[in-house]
Amino acid sequence: MTTFLFWNIRKKPLLDELVCLCQENDVDILILAEKPDIPDTEVQIALNKGIDNQYLALYNSPSRLSFFFRYPAESIKPISDEGSIAIRRISPPIGADILLVALHLTSKLHMSENGQTFQAIRVSQLIQEAESMVGHTRTLVIGDLNMNPFEVGVVGADGFHAVMTQSIAQKGSRKVQGKNKPFFYNPMWGRMGDTSVGTPGTYYYRSSDYVTYFWNTFDQVLLRPELLDYFSADENNLKVIYKIGDKNLLTNKGIPNSKFYSDHLPILVTLKLERINQNDQYQRPMG
Repeated sequence: MTTFLFWNIRKKPLLDELVCLCQENDVDILILAEKPDIPDTEVQIALNKGIDNQYLALYNSPSRLSFFFRYPAESIKPISDEGSIAIRRISPPIGADILLVALHLTSKLHMSENGQTFQAIRVSQLIQEAESMVGHTRTLVIGDLNMNPFEVGVVGADGFHAVMTQSIAQKGSRKVQGKNKPFFYNPMWGRMGDTSVGTPGTYYYRSSDYVTYFWNTFDQVLLRPELLDYFSADENNLKVIYKIGDKNLLTNKGIPNSKFYSDHLPILVTLKLERINQNDQYQRPMG
């Protein structure tokens, strides 16, 4: 199994927490947004202390996202970097390669909803270009989209086109205005509200506007249908993490403790990539 963990750490020097997170969850690929001005080597040294399978920091400049891989260097290939959008080809020692798309898209504080929608369209284009380049659509998107799963940039056909059920996503694509638009599956729909596993979202914001959601699920995982056979949406394989060791990332009011930690909660997804091999018959049209 391969475990991916993403956290927007809001420039906080949370080395101890990162080490504990990776050890507790057996993280293979750690992705950070808004990392403070700590050299990657310092993070590496902390992560690698006392473990055999060492983390490597690879291809982190000029990206605003920082990667730490517990894979050999030859297993990682950079495909695209646009600062807040970083695409890597991951070739695990066992199994076929996948595309990893890490995102830290623009905040609502600095971009309108229309602007975010156009940015999502641009990201979708980059992803499809990368998929054409590598010749498959085994694509995982993870990161801070700064949009909720129900917003236009996420669900729109020219954006991520991310749907809430696997049965719809498994259709591969749908035709819009005569053109096939490929789906993503968005399991984060199941991580919203009081009846979800864990917290009601990943980010909390209260405003005096007429419309405010309070809890938002900005940090998301999206999967192309080609990866669904290797994913289970249960609480062990898809997590919004609110405790690290004996540290609670929430205040006594139950919202992210941005004073001591981050205003975003970390998210984790596990894929059974070792089940993927080059002879898989689960090949859907790229449409």
